[in-house]
Amino acid sequence: MMNWRSLAAALFGAALSFGLAPQARAEGGAGPEAMSMGNMCMVMFGYDMIHITVFQPDKSRSEYCDEIPSTGRTIMAFDIETPAFRDLPLEVRIIRDPLMPTLPTGAELEALTELHVPAKKYTKGTFSLEHDFKSNGHYITLVTLTRENGEQQTEMLKFMVGETLWAWVPQIAGTILIGGMVFVYWKHTHPTSKKKEAKETVAS
Repeated sequence: MMNWRSLAAALFGAALSFGLAPQARAEGGAGPEAMSMGNMCMVMFGYDMIHITVFQPDKSRSEYCDEIPSTGRTIMAFDIETPAFRDLPLEVRIIRDPLMPTLPTGAELEALTELHVPAKKYTKGTFSLEHDFKSNGHYITLVTLTRENGEQQTEMLKFMVGETLWAWVPQIAGTILIGGMVFVYWKHTHPTSKKKEAKETVAS
């Protein structure tokens, strides 16, 4: 009985951690392309990074990252941590996420584009963009770096605007896990009537 109680406690703690605890997570696919920690996002170019912080000044003083609570005027502040990047052109594009394994190109990409800022150098190391989001949904920030040899590298940060079903997935999964754990524990500690009858028959 004690083993089951210990297991139940462990599962309960795991469910709470999965469903409720904030997590540092990779965005935009495998590898270190982008990460979010708390309210600070980082677009990674190898081990070099560009920080992105999101504000909605008309609604609150809070800072956001990959979960923007509502539509409306939104400001994205970029902080170029790597000094060498300040002398290289950066292009920024915000698109609606097509939710596909690969991103479209050409006319299809233009059709998804919400905001496009052509490549330019940001020698001061910081800059900000403003966009008025009209619809809830999934979006992607694409940051393209042009290196000195002309090679271009694009990394992405995925984010959500407004509440969507995916925002509730951790809570739903945690609830299902807790419910399953409680059911299994109850079945183990409360034998069925048939088992009770079998035991009574043997005893008589």
